[in-house]
Amino acid sequence: MEDQADQTVGNQATSPGSDRTGSPEPGTATTRATQGPDPVIGAGVTLLGIFLMGIGGAGDMHYFFNVGTLVAVTGAILFVLFVTWTALRQRPPERTKSEP
Repeated sequence: MEDQADQTVGNQATSPGSDRTGSPEPGTATTRATQGPDPVIGAGVTLLGIFLMGIGGAGDMHYFFNVGTLVAVTGAILFVLFVTWTALRQRPPERTKSEP
C-alpha cells in the first residue's frame, strides 16, 4: 500500500527535466542559456517613457513629452521582441528523421 502511494506522489512531483525539488536540471530548455533576455526590461523602459510623458505633459514641455513617447514606444517594441526571442529559444529543437 505504501509503495503505491510513493509511486503516485513520485509521478506527480517529478517531470522530465526536473529533480525532486522541482528545479530544472542543467541542459533543459529552462536554463538561462536557452532563455532570451528578460521581457521586464522592455516593460520597465515603457513605464519610464510613460512617466516622462506625464512629466512633459504636466509641465507643458512638448519636446519632453515627445521624447517620452519615443522611449515608451521603444520599450514596447523591446518587450515584444524579448518575449518572442524567449519563446523561440525555449522551443525544442526539431528532430530529423533518419532512415535505417
